[in-house]
Amino acid sequence: MTYPHTPPDAVYVTLCSYLGLSARDLAEIGGFSDRFARDLLAGRRPLPRDIKKAIFDLHLDFQKFVKLAKQDVLDGEVGFYIYRTNEQLRSSGYAEATGRGGNATSAFVGPYRAAMFTVWEWAFKERKIMVTLEFAETPAA
Repeated sequence: MTYPHTPPDAVYVTLCSYLGLSARDLAEIGGFSDRFARDLLAGRRPLPRDIKKAIFDLHLDFQKFVKLAKQDVLDGEVGFYIYRTNEQLRSSGYAEATGRGGNATSAFVGPYRAAMFTVWEWAFKERKIMVTLEFAETPAA
């Protein structure tokens, strides 16, 4: 098998799953309907180039979340909020660490949650620190 210079759509769709992005999230990113986004995620339509870039940018956001949270743990933080909605995350301090993805307003909870799990696992395995993850109760949490 030869490998193309640009990863195939299946890589980006898999990355969407890894990052916890829903069809609704993808629709917001691309500015199109949920149905069209579901078709993209199912591989029934080719992903537009700008959407591929936005998905890659959200992976960079994930990496930023991991880096920031790991530093927080090293600085003594042992508890993190898990946001229930994109809007709740967007009103948090972590949203400032992200760029903009396509037509999206800002951050998405999927990459944030995946990052927090990565940090939770890292803290225990690598640092023997038990980090707690708690659902945020208010939009301003």
